[in-house]
Formats: sequence, structure tokens, C-alpha cells
Amino acid sequence: MNTGLAFEVEQFLFHEARLLDEAKLAEWLALFAGDGFYWIPARADQTDPFNHISILYEDRSVLALRIERLRHPRAYSSTPFPRTARMVGNVMVAGEVEGGHSIVVKSTLFVAEYRTGERLLRACLATHHLRRSIEGLRIVLKRVDLIDAESPPGLITVPL
Repeated sequence: MNTGLAFEVEQFLFHEARLLDEAKLAEWLALFAGDGFYWIPARADQTDPFNHISILYEDRSVLALRIERLRHPRAYSSTPFPRTARMVGNVMVAGEVEGGHSIVVKSTLFVAEYRTGERLLRACLATHHLRRSIEGLRIVLKRVDLIDAESPPGLITVPL
């Protein structure tokens, strides 16, 4: 196993989580490749977002619109903006192609979210497809499988 690569992708995932916890959403969006997608399947066994209903399947441009809406002063569902704490663990490089230019990483993700009067804990299995670029690693696909995806997901205002 390439321990340098494992450390690099771990640090990338930790950095992504920190940006989200600090509500630095524009910086988080910059981690996505121009052709990147963010996907939350409706079922754990979903093989694609096209032939099944998903909780969320958005490209980078739609994510940018979502962030703009979240930050709008009249976005009452996110005022005040929810506070979160993420824990990323069990990070494993699941595959590499093209000499490490494309990397698949699997991890476990816990997201604790607090909105005025409401606490929420989400447990997830995450899969990142990363690509090397001049700027560093970039997300081509972030898939977040909620462990209770078959239950009503409730309001998901912040990216997981």
C-alpha cells in the first residue's frame, strides 16, 4: 500500500470536512472538478443516479446555486446557519488508475448538525472519486450513502 497516497487522501478528506464545518462553502465547492458531481442515493444498493430516484444528484453548477441559496438572507431554513461537526474515519484507498491520477477512496462519515432547537446525527458511507489536477486533488464524484437511506431523510440543508 502506498502510505504517501493514503496520507494525502486522508488529509484531503479532513480538509473537506473542516471547510464544511466552518461553513466555507465556496472553498468547498472549489474542491470539485469542473465536471464533478455530488450524489446521495435513495438506496444503498443504487448503481446509478439515472434509472433510480436519488435524494440528491447535482453537478458543480447546481451546487453553486444551492450554496448561493443557502447564503441568501431570506433562506429561513438555514437562518441561523446550522453548525456541524464531521468525523471522517476508516479512510481507505479502494483503487487507483492512470498512475494515481484517478483515485477511489472509501470512508465513514458522521455528521452532527445543530439548528436552533434541533440536533441531528447522520451516519454515512462515503465514496470519493478524485482526480489529480494542477491545483491538487479534485472531486469528480462524491457519493454519500446514508445508512438509513430508506427512511425519510428529513431536511438536508448542508452538504454531508
